[in-house]
Amino acid sequence: MRTNTSSAQWQQGLDALRDEVQRVTTLLRSISEPGAPAVGQWNIAEVAMHLSQVWIGLPSLARQDLSAVHAVLPSSASVAGGSFMRDIWELADLMTLAVNNDLERDLRVLADRIDARAQAYFSECVDADPDAPRAWMVEGMTVRQSMLTYHLLDETLLHGYDIARAAGRPWRIDPARASMALGRFIIPVLTMADPRTFVNQEKAAGIRATYDVRVRGGDSFHFIFDDGQLTIAEPSSRKVDCHISAEPVAFLLVVMGRQSQWRAIAQGKLLAWGRKPWLGPQLRGLVRNP
Repeated sequence: MRTNTSSAQWQQGLDALRDEVQRVTTLLRSISEPGAPAVGQWNIAEVAMHLSQVWIGLPSLARQDLSAVHAVLPSSASVAGGSFMRDIWELADLMTLAVNNDLERDLRVLADRIDARAQAYFSECVDADPDAPRAWMVEGMTVRQSMLTYHLLDETLLHGYDIARAAGRPWRIDPARASMALGRFIIPVLTMADPRTFVNQEKAAGIRATYDVRVRGGDSFHFIFDDGQLTIAEPSSRKVDCHISAEPVAFLLVVMGRQSQWRAIAQGKLLAWGRKPWLGPQLRGLVRNP
């Protein structure tokens, strides 16, 4: 599934990310209630702080200099290979620790930080090689620099959604950008991880099934489950048990735990058919999030 990143794709991702940064920082500067509950245990200001720290961590991986990350998370200095965590399941605790280590909660200040860090990243990308290998967050995992851009896009899309929803503001996610986050970040992470890492072992035990997942207007993938292991491959002539047609925004929100799959199914945004259509609603439960 690995192909070189074209200059057009690279520019497309950067342009989308630049626009989403402008949208979310404009939103932050317009909000007067930073303490409103947002997602999980975080309020709007804490989500904004987390996003500002995302804009420390991922650009630091791109430039191969984690000194700014170590200043926020001193324990990360002991992680080898240019990453800042040993296991993906440390992620939630580390992100909470990072947010608690910086008490700034002024949304305008945080918007300014995101803007400044984004502009620095975009400047550094001008002459960068999108296929250059870079350590990812997790020790031992290597990605292309372009995937860091799509990781940033995913984070900015989702947390813009979180903040707008908490503030009671309308917020549209562009389907093409949701497709980019899915096909150029989320799927590559699932592909490069150990086959058992993101699988709910209890629910997937004994299941051997192939899903043909088609993102509308985007890419298609075969999700192949084999007794607790997940392999993702390009569509082929292999026998498919369940086909799924997924509207990209709904699929992104369901995958990232922001929306119930049942709502998306009821709205026709997730459709399943094939030899075993009942497998369709099971897919989300077979995959676990850090």
